[in-house]
Amino acid sequence: MKKLHTFNIIPVLVLSFLCSFTFAQDDDEDTSTDKLAQTGMKFLSFSPDARAAALGDAFTAKTGGASSLFYNPAGMARLEGVNVVLGQTNWIAGITYNAVGFAYASDAGVFGVSMMNVDYGEIQGTIRSTNTAGYTDTDLFTPTASVVGLGYAFAPTDRFSVGGQVKFANENLGTAYLDADGGPSSTEDLDMSTTAFDFGLMYQMDWKNLMVAMSARNFSESLKYAEEAFELPLTFRMGVAADVIENLSVSLVNEHPRDYLPTTRVGVEYSLMNMLAIRAGFVTPTDEAGINLGVGFNMAGFSVDVAYTDFGAFDSVMRFGVQYTL
Repeated sequence: MKKLHTFNIIPVLVLSFLCSFTFAQDDDEDTSTDKLAQTGMKFLSFSPDARAAALGDAFTAKTGGASSLFYNPAGMARLEGVNVVLGQTNWIAGITYNAVGFAYASDAGVFGVSMMNVDYGEIQGTIRSTNTAGYTDTDLFTPTASVVGLGYAFAPTDRFSVGGQVKFANENLGTAYLDADGGPSSTEDLDMSTTAFDFGLMYQMDWKNLMVAMSARNFSESLKYAEEAFELPLTFRMGVAADVIENLSVSLVNEHPRDYLPTTRVGVEYSLMNMLAIRAGFVTPTDEAGINLGVGFNMAGFSVDVAYTDFGAFDSVMRFGVQYTL
C-alpha cells in the first residue's frame, strides 16, 4: 500500500514541474519579442468538439472518449468499450470543419484514431501589380487542410492517466508567385506535410473528484512555405476540474500558445439525471470570440451536443456533435 501511495505522488510532482516550466515561458515582459499570429497550419489548434467548445475549451482536465484526442489524449484512458464521435463546425467566412474520432478500450490500454479536415471553399488568387488597383487576379483555387492522428492512453494506477498522439498533417494553399525585381518570376506549389505530436497527463484526487492535468499539442519541426519559415501552433495547457456541488462541475485551464497571449478558460457544466447537460464557457483575453453556450442530450450511450459561440463582428459559430459508446 505504501509503494502504491508513493507511486501516485510522482505524477503530482511531474505536473507541478511542467506547470512551472510552462509559466516560465512568459517571464520575459518584453512583449516586442512575442511572435503573435506567426504560426502556420493554424487549423491544428482548432476545437472541433461541441461539448468542449461550449465549455470555452476548458477541457484539459475533463475525461471523455475519442474527443479527448483533440485536447488531451490522457482523457480517454478510462474509457470502457468503444466510443465514436462525429463533429461539424460552421466557422466564420463560410469555412467548415469536419471531425471524426474513434477509441477502443482493450486490456493493453485505449487506442484511438482522430481525423479532421477543413473546407475553405473557393478563393480568388491575386498577385501584386503596378496597375492602379495594385494587384491582378489569378486563378480561383481551393485550399485544403487535413490531419489524421493515432493515439494511445492508459491508466497505470487508479489515479494517474497518461496519453499521447502522433498526427500526420497536410495543408495545400495553392500556388505561390515569387517576386523578382518587383514582378513574379517563378511559382511554387504550397503543398506541405508534416508530423506532429501531442501528449498529456491527468491525476485525480479524492476531494470533489478534483482532476489536475496538463497537455502539450503540436510538437513539430519548423517548416517553410516558399520564402517564409514558420512553426506549428505549439500549445501548453494546465487545467483543473472538480464537482463543486452535486451535478455541477467547474473546469479551469491556463493556456500558453506559441502565437498568442496567455489565455484563461473557464467552463461550467450542469447535468440533470445524466440525460441533459447545460454548459457555458468564458475565455480571456480574446479578439472577437465571446461567450460560449451549449446543451447536450444523452440516452442509452448515444448523445447529441450543440454549442454556440458569439463571434463579435463576425457571424456566430455553431458546432454540432454526436457520439455513441458501446
